[in-house]
Amino acid sequence: MEIILIISLLLVLTGILFFLIRLSKWVLRNKMRSRACLALLVVALVGLSVHHLFFKNMQFIQSEVYPDLYLIKYPEKDQKVLHQAIRENVIKHLNSGVLRGKKRAYIKGNSIFFYKYYKALPFSIFQDAGTAYFLENEEDLGGFVTEELGMYSKYKLAEFYYAPCTTDGALYCGEIRYSNEGDFVKSESLFNLAIASKTAKDVNAHVINPAFDDPTGSDMSTD
Repeated sequence: MEIILIISLLLVLTGILFFLIRLSKWVLRNKMRSRACLALLVVALVGLSVHHLFFKNMQFIQSEVYPDLYLIKYPEKDQKVLHQAIRENVIKHLNSGVLRGKKRAYIKGNSIFFYKYYKALPFSIFQDAGTAYFLENEEDLGGFVTEELGMYSKYKLAEFYYAPCTTDGALYCGEIRYSNEGDFVKSESLFNLAIASKTAKDVNAHVINPAFDDPTGSDMSTD
């Protein structure tokens, strides 16, 4: 079956390439057609540039399968801005009271994960599906094609582990670990976070780099 799909894909690509070559020759035979094609190309490039600069706002997309998983579409390149947005989303997540739901394989304890949104090309046979796969699908650890979020470590942006604070069990404390291109960047501890309708005390945060400080006094497993 896979061989048939590969052959079909190669035939389609060959047909598209042949069509593009014929189209290019037809356009280049006439100056008017060449100028019109060039003008359309310039307009398309300008449109794409404007869209990229002004309409690609950062978005947090929550998985329908794993409530503690967020994919970030168009993440800010400025790390400070990105980290601030992730921190705010952590607090928002806890305030929403979303603490129960399906967890990823091998994950214990309370946690929230942030990955960059990535989706493979529709006709890509040899590539993995991308992080977008986990918005609507569970991890597939034993199927014909394995899909596990751990495969996309270079797309991980942050992970937050939390537990009840030792000083006040009604509030939560935890640590955010930020990553960039698969490498650890820094960690940040959050204290006195409220859940749902509970009233929070002052939320304090301090940055730790690179040492790990467990504000909860409990064991928080890592991915």
